[in-house]
Amino acid sequence: MSDFFPDIHRELTFTQRWNSYLALVMAGVVLFLGISMRSSSLNAAQVFENQEAGIRAQVPLNWLIDSKSDEYVIRAEDPNALPFKTLLQVSTLTVGPDAAPRNVLDILDIQRASQLSAYRVISRTEETLRDGTPAIRMHYAYTQDERNPFLESLPVVVEGVDVVILRRSQALVITYREEQNSFDDNLYRFENLLQTLEIF
Repeated sequence: MSDFFPDIHRELTFTQRWNSYLALVMAGVVLFLGISMRSSSLNAAQVFENQEAGIRAQVPLNWLIDSKSDEYVIRAEDPNALPFKTLLQVSTLTVGPDAAPRNVLDILDIQRASQLSAYRVISRTEETLRDGTPAIRMHYAYTQDERNPFLESLPVVVEGVDVVILRRSQALVITYREEQNSFDDNLYRFENLLQTLEIF
């Protein structure tokens, strides 16, 4: 039988072994570069600036940006996210001279209880931003139903975070909303927005 396959038990030569090792190393390098390029592409950001509102921050590249509404300074949405488009938003509210961040959250609570289905507050915590600005953070959840009757589906549970900062007679509300199952995975986008936020 061995006469028909004379080389079946022959050991690999030194050159063949090194070629095998080199191929494995090259495959590993290509895989690493591919993952790195994909990661950098997903995390690429662009600078948004609104001189009138005095706000500058980084938002994800290639997201849908809307800055023409009276309800917010900027809204960025991930067009590829399903079933809920990941949302980052910065809005302003006029407040009185004696207002505190918690008062702003109380107002938002009242508004959302009537606007959002099954709205509930999960937590409120005080924090300090990178530049030393005091702020308050609220974590909440609600359900969103499909409004188009031809696309009926189960309600989507959405989690959200608001961070409120007071600036003179205004309150800045920085918002992140995401479908519950992806909330923790994409929270870093919100933290990056907070870290890069400049108020001038």
